[in-house]
Amino acid sequence: MKLLSLGSGSGGNATLLQSGGTTLLIDCGFSLRELESRLANADLSASAIDALLLTHEHGDHVKGAATLSRHYNLPVWTTAGTSRSCKWHQDSQLHHFHANGNSFRIGEIDVTPFTVPHDAAEPCQYRFQANQKQVGILTDSGCITSHIVTQLQGLDALVLEFNHDIKMLAQGP
Repeated sequence: MKLLSLGSGSGGNATLLQSGGTTLLIDCGFSLRELESRLANADLSASAIDALLLTHEHGDHVKGAATLSRHYNLPVWTTAGTSRSCKWHQDSQLHHFHANGNSFRIGEIDVTPFTVPHDAAEPCQYRFQANQKQVGILTDSGCITSHIVTQLQGLDALVLEFNHDIKMLAQGP
């Protein structure tokens, strides 16, 4: 598997995951033009993306999701809560799953969503498996729980994205 962070932070989040002939984009917090530019800088094209997975509905994670999906006819995988909080084109190919549901497969990649504490409608994060390798993505978690630790055990790689919160740092565990 190959991972590529196209951007991380309050200005936008997007991570590309490839395995064999399958390319997934996790979050699309950039405009379509900006995403295409970032992909081009890595000698990639948005037309190579097989599916878009969303973690939650905040703008820095979904800003360009609807436009990307519509322009490239991409299926979008997300929780029902996140989907309800976003604006979708009537022809969007939406696939819903429970944030703590069963794994599902997109192309050559097994996807396992799991819940996280965050101020969003139904946020989730992901664990991926392909070719006997496992990677995880954890963004915007308000705190680390035993459930998150369990979900991220035994990974070959982990992508973390978080913000520096002075108040949480001073008052939290």
